[in-house]
Amino acid sequence: MKYCRSCVEPDTRPGQVFNEEGLCTPCSLALSYDAAEWDRRRKELDEIVAWANERRSPLGYDSIIGVSGGKDSTRLAFFAREIGLNPLLVSFVYPPIQQTDLGAANLSNLVEQGFDVMTVNPAPEVYRRAIRHSFLKLGNWTNPSEIALYASLPRTALQTNIPLACAGENPFITLGSGAGGSKDGNAINVVSMNTLRGGDITPFLDEYNTEDKMYFFRFPEKDRILKNDLKLIYLGYYIEDYDQHNNAEFAVQHGMKLREGRHADPARTGFIHNHSMLDEDFVIVNQYLKYLKLGFGMTAQQASLDIRAGRLTRSEAIELCEKFDGQCHEEYIERFCDFLDIPLTRFWEVAESWRNPEIWKLQGNKWELKTKLRDAL
Repeated sequence: MKYCRSCVEPDTRPGQVFNEEGLCTPCSLALSYDAAEWDRRRKELDEIVAWANERRSPLGYDSIIGVSGGKDSTRLAFFAREIGLNPLLVSFVYPPIQQTDLGAANLSNLVEQGFDVMTVNPAPEVYRRAIRHSFLKLGNWTNPSEIALYASLPRTALQTNIPLACAGENPFITLGSGAGGSKDGNAINVVSMNTLRGGDITPFLDEYNTEDKMYFFRFPEKDRILKNDLKLIYLGYYIEDYDQHNNAEFAVQHGMKLREGRHADPARTGFIHNHSMLDEDFVIVNQYLKYLKLGFGMTAQQASLDIRAGRLTRSEAIELCEKFDGQCHEEYIERFCDFLDIPLTRFWEVAESWRNPEIWKLQGNKWELKTKLRDAL
């Protein structure tokens, strides 16, 4: 493993590219922005808003935004209103057994803030079986839920004749994943993101989960999107101070609630901030699986964002990663197994089968990364 010279991002993230100076894509891009760039983006956004206003749907909406009620979507909803859009907010809602009370409260907060919110609720058993298949076959339970999350935007926009669909951040810019098909605000190729696997739902089909039951898990064809003149953008690309802390501070000021107690303990969650992934806890399990595959988890991801924002030094980030990266309390794993109806032993069989032997070594009875972050440079 190699690590970025500026942050703690490794080269194991799919699509991540380091430049000649040893900087990851997000760090190298962050150094290239100036006032002129943000003036250009604002002008581009003004043109998009005017275009959408002229094509307002018969329902009165000119845009649609995917939301969970968390920090990023709360910031986006208010920003859209501020720049003159009239958005319909659409939320892909997890089954009750997975959705946290905190997530439900934060989604309700957006309604209380005066926004119209539509929810997409997949049939729980269809969803559960898709999640189960994704975990057992791909070692990544989030794949079907992320496909449905992103597909629900253009699906709903096409159904309601809303001209503009807004996602949040461009993952190429914020994560360097080489995903999304663009380095700008154009999200037309969002389905090419690594975690969406091109929108392929075939791994989740069986005698029960047939294609007719998975409408919201299918991303609309690109030709249909273009034919209907539907524009897809990363709205976060146009907000100069759009980052995890600014978004969280804004959202809290506008009613969002944060993780508390044991669910905010980084030694249990692997998250160093209590403002992320508020609507469900199984993501903690997925970050652990990512840690086995790629050698880093949410602590490294959040710390790298903090370094670029000037909120952490690299040495401080390394200490946090050594303490918390890859942590996942068994409470979350047991709940995940209960949801999938699999024994705990089966979970560990699958999880360990995805441990990457190229980056891990067994020292006695303990697994360690072959390349330690502290020793990488």
